[in-house]
Amino acid sequence: MILQIISCLILFFLTFIHVYWAFGGTKGISAVIPQDNHNQYKFNPGKWGTLLVAVCLFSSCLVLGIQSSLIPFIKQSKLVHILCFFCFLVFGLRAMGDFNYVGLFKKRRKTSFSKMDTIAYTPLCLFLSFIFIYVFMTK
Repeated sequence: MILQIISCLILFFLTFIHVYWAFGGTKGISAVIPQDNHNQYKFNPGKWGTLLVAVCLFSSCLVLGIQSSLIPFIKQSKLVHILCFFCFLVFGLRAMGDFNYVGLFKKRRKTSFSKMDTIAYTPLCLFLSFIFIYVFMTK
């Protein structure tokens, strides 16, 4: 149960970080967007894209909270069970990456993003993926 609580807190924290960035915050932004070998960003997510990520993170926090019974006043359902498996897939696929800039099998490894991806983002996605599949299998 402690791992589910920690995971929900992490997802909740990441939600607020994305909202902060969406509304103009700049702290830490240089290490969260993939870069090419010339340190040029591969994309610019913009306000609405960043808010969409925040909504997805918050939704996954709710799914995990409901499926783990951390949110007792909302009943578990087949939909939540399916969404739990979907979160497992999304975080697992993010951990595997695009085989170029992101994930376990990335080729680009010398940018500030790729270093943070190796030590923090990919391991976190693996952890969350395992938490979601654990909760999916046990509930």
